[in-house]
Amino acid sequence: MTRCLAVMSVVVFQFCCVHAEVSVFYATDFDELAPGPTQHHPGDEAQDGWYYGDRSDHDEIQDAIVVDGRALRLSISLDDNDGDQTSVKRELTPPDLSQTPMVTLEADFYAVTSDQEAVNEYAAHLDIFGGPHPGFLITGFSLSSGNGIPKNIRKVNVGLACFNGIDNNVPVPLSVGQGLDWETWHHVKLVIDQRADRYVSLMVNGETQPLGNYALPRSPDEGVWKRGQLIEQIQTLIAARHWDTEKTADAIYWDNIALYGRCPLKADLSGDCKVDMEDLAIFAAEWLMGT
Repeated sequence: MTRCLAVMSVVVFQFCCVHAEVSVFYATDFDELAPGPTQHHPGDEAQDGWYYGDRSDHDEIQDAIVVDGRALRLSISLDDNDGDQTSVKRELTPPDLSQTPMVTLEADFYAVTSDQEAVNEYAAHLDIFGGPHPGFLITGFSLSSGNGIPKNIRKVNVGLACFNGIDNNVPVPLSVGQGLDWETWHHVKLVIDQRADRYVSLMVNGETQPLGNYALPRSPDEGVWKRGQLIEQIQTLIAARHWDTEKTADAIYWDNIALYGRCPLKADLSGDCKVDMEDLAIFAAEWLMGT
């Protein structure tokens, strides 16, 4: 019997590894997209539906600074007022997250500021929004620097918001993605469990931090904080942030953006989106009962 259970254990976990599936919601390397500024909603088909949000002519698909081929660039200028922002969006057909609850957002980014000794804030985002009403934050991350500390000292830092039971104002304490170099390509991979309403992990440049103890952000709806359930839009933005009279011209470049979900594993018999001894026990019971 012990040998049989050992064999079944190997079968279950090998079955998991072989049959785990991934559903790609959206992916682009921008290489085949038409160069130049994005257009107004719903966007140009030649640019795969990417369109500007707040204002035109502050973004472009370009080939000067890229991982390979082409990349998306957003910028703010010295003429911008504090709080002005540049955003670029793309609409998505909502996937069935009940079948793909383990959602991953991946991207390469390259951050630029005109004065690395300045202390004003650098602020950029890559976010996924959706329902039950448009604008609910599903997942995403921020990029920040400055805010009272010279940018060449603080460098670039990845940030995540989490719901603390009251609001999203307490960030996730991160050990990865901190103190990243300016004007260098960095890779971010963020995984969430939509079903469990928890982060799973954050990987930056190959270094991973487990995040299973942190709840995903929520959005206010008539005084009630609710969790978004639909993936409907990708949005990236960069904002102008002044510090007294100090201001900078900043830019963010994005390449290789991918958003995908993992289907429940075939060996996840308990339906908890992980394969463990509980699944082995169910498998063993069904095997012994001949079901």
